[in-house]
Amino acid sequence: MPGLTLWTRKRYLKLLYRTCGHHKLVPATLKIPICYDRTSHALYKGGFADVWKGEHRGRDVAVKVIRMYSTSDLKKVVGRFCKEVVTWKFLRHPNVLPLLGVTMSEAQFAMIPDWMTNGNINDFVKAYPDVDRLGLLVGVAEGLIYIHGQEMIHGDLKGANILIDQTSNARLADFGLLTIISDPANFLSSSSYTQGGTARWMSPELIDPQRFGFKKNRPTRSSDRYALEMVIYETISGDLPFHEHADLTVFMKVMEGKHPTRGVRFPESLWKMVELCWSSHPKNRPSIGDVLRCLEMVSNTSEPPSIGVDEEMEENDDDWDSANGHLFVHNGMSGVESLDLSNPASSHSIVSITSPPSYIDASNEVNVNSLCREET
Repeated sequence: MPGLTLWTRKRYLKLLYRTCGHHKLVPATLKIPICYDRTSHALYKGGFADVWKGEHRGRDVAVKVIRMYSTSDLKKVVGRFCKEVVTWKFLRHPNVLPLLGVTMSEAQFAMIPDWMTNGNINDFVKAYPDVDRLGLLVGVAEGLIYIHGQEMIHGDLKGANILIDQTSNARLADFGLLTIISDPANFLSSSSYTQGGTARWMSPELIDPQRFGFKKNRPTRSSDRYALEMVIYETISGDLPFHEHADLTVFMKVMEGKHPTRGVRFPESLWKMVELCWSSHPKNRPSIGDVLRCLEMVSNTSEPPSIGVDEEMEENDDDWDSANGHLFVHNGMSGVESLDLSNPASSHSIVSITSPPSYIDASNEVNVNSLCREET
């Protein structure tokens, strides 16, 4: 939609999202013809979809067929499918996998992105152990910041859902899949989480929301931040989070406040940031902007700024951190730089603050100078 302002574009997409969900339809331009052999075995079996390799107008594509564990509520599934694929279609970012189109027939629904020959990020780092892992993770964080800026939640962030394109660029995929096949008001009411193998990336508030004062156990920006640190763990270490435990045991470990054990590949500075993001309470986790800055600083081994927390990150029952759009960066001058994370390209403004805000405990302030300096 060239020529539209960001505000107008978002309003248009929200209207299209609701219309497609209500009428259980997608724009005709989104339906594309593909050729693939459904009688053969799927090349990949994910938690929520099976993937075949197909062809569309001479190009290799992935045919990601949604796997439904129950067809008892097919109409709701169709509505959620239509909403999510329309949203995905309009995403434009170098670290987000583009959607070419969809196919829909009776009880079969498939999403069609390009085929990624390098596989997912876990496969890629195993095939190329000397690859710049921090560089890949910088791309993952940038893609997630973009998705959140579009008022979306990934909801199923893990290494298997991060694909590597032909230029060795990380691209986020499979956002919205969990929403399509599960009741968004109560994700754990279905067996989707455990059947999908997502337990290892789940934050504590998704397992037991009432314990943290929340009414719903739906994914949020904060739970995406928690999952991002698990992605960092598996990419750097080469192991799945809690790889030594079964899924059901992982639930107990997470609620006990336990974390994966540090691997030999982890720089001390990066590990400290990861531990902060594994905080049991979502309000205590650094923003993705903090994590991105730390990854860049560890990668470049340059002197990072110290980072505080914006009051607007406070969460509520309806949308725990929908206002997570700003980050205060203590830049060593007489003020504090206010960075709009929802628009990484925006200019920065300086606002005067003479002392730490009351909601920041100066003794516990997140200081990336100490966290993200490469150890010598």
